Amino acid sequence: MNSILKKDIENIAVSDLINWEKLKNKKILITGATGLIGSIMVKALCYRNEKFNLNLNMYLLVRNKEEAEIIFGKNKNIIYIETSVEQYNSVDLGIDYIIHGASPTKSKFFIDNPVETLDISVLGTKNMLECAKKNNIKSMVYLSSMEMYGTMDLENVKENDLGYINPLSVRSSYSEGKRICELYCYSYFSEYNIPVRIGRIAQTFGAGVSKYENRVYKVFADSILNEQNIVLKSTGSTIINYSYTTDTILGILYILLNGENGEAYNIVGDKTNMTILDSAKWLANEFGNDKIQVIVDIPKENAGFAPDNKMVLSNEKLKQIGWNCEYGLKEGYRRLISYLKEERENEK
Repeated sequence: MNSILKKDIENIAVSDLINWEKLKNKKILITGATGLIGSIMVKALCYRNEKFNLNLNMYLLVRNKEEAEIIFGKNKNIIYIETSVEQYNSVDLGIDYIIHGASPTKSKFFIDNPVETLDISVLGTKNMLECAKKNNIKSMVYLSSMEMYGTMDLENVKENDLGYINPLSVRSSYSEGKRICELYCYSYFSEYNIPVRIGRIAQTFGAGVSKYENRVYKVFADSILNEQNIVLKSTGSTIINYSYTTDTILGILYILLNGENGEAYNIVGDKTNMTILDSAKWLANEFGNDKIQVIVDIPKENAGFAPDNKMVLSNEKLKQIGWNCEYGLKEGYRRLISYLKEERENEK
C-alpha cells in the first residue's frame, strides 16, 4: 500500500478523538463505501478491528460487490449488500449505526442526469432513514455538502446561514437535493425521534484519490507532476473550503458518536481565504520550479461547474463539541502530491 495512504489510515485508526469503545462489538451500515471518503473510512475501521480487536461488523451497501471486494478484499467483518441506495428495501439486521454517504459527485452527472441525481439523493436518504427507524439505531450521520449553502459572499458561514440556489437549473439537482435530504433527516428526527445528525462536507481531498479523478485539486496536482501549466476553466474567484481526508473522516465519526440529534455540523479545515486562483498560483510557485504558469481559459459551453462562491465556512460548532483538524490546505496538497508521486513510481 502507498506509504502516505497507509499512514493516513493508521492515523484515523489510532486517533484519540474517537471513543472506540462505543463501536466495539457493534454493527454499522455504510453507504458510499467505495468513494474516497468511504473507502478510507472502511479501511481504517478494518485496521482498528485487526490491531485493537474492535470487532465492528460493517454492512456495506454497494452497487457492485465484485468491485468492492477488489477495494477491500475478503474480510470477516465486512458484509456486502448489493443494491442501489435508492432501491434498497431495509430489514432489521440489528444495525447500531448508519453512515449514509452515497451520492453522485460529478458535475457532469448533475448536468446530464438531474432526475437521477435527485432520485439517488432523496430516495436513497429516505430509504436510509427508514432503515434507521426499522433497526432502532443508536445514531446516524447523513453526509451533506457545503453546496447546500448555495451562493453567498460571507465569511464565517455558520450552520444557520443560507444563500441562493436557482431551482430552475439542472446543476441545482445536487445542491437543492442536499437541502431536501437535510429536511428529510430533520423531519424523521422531529416526527419519529430518529437519532440522525448531519455532516456538511467541504471539498475533501488527499491520499487515496483515484487517478481518474477530475476535480480541480487533482487536475492541479497532475499539472504539477506533469510539469504542465495549470489551466483554470473558470475565473478561479471561488474561495476554497477544504478538508483533508483524515480530518473529514474523523469529523464524521465524531459527529456519529458525539453530535446532537437533529443538528448539522460543518466539516471543514481552518480557513485560509485562498481562492482557487490563489491556490493554483501557490502550487505553481511551491512546486513548479519556475516552469509552470497559471492560465485562465474559460470554455464557452457550460462545463457544469458550481457557481462562483465567496463564502468561508466556519468549523466552530464542530470544534465546540471536541473535534479538531490537523491539516491545512498547503500541507494537504503536499501529502496529496507525495501520494501521487509514489503511485506513479509504483506503476513503473
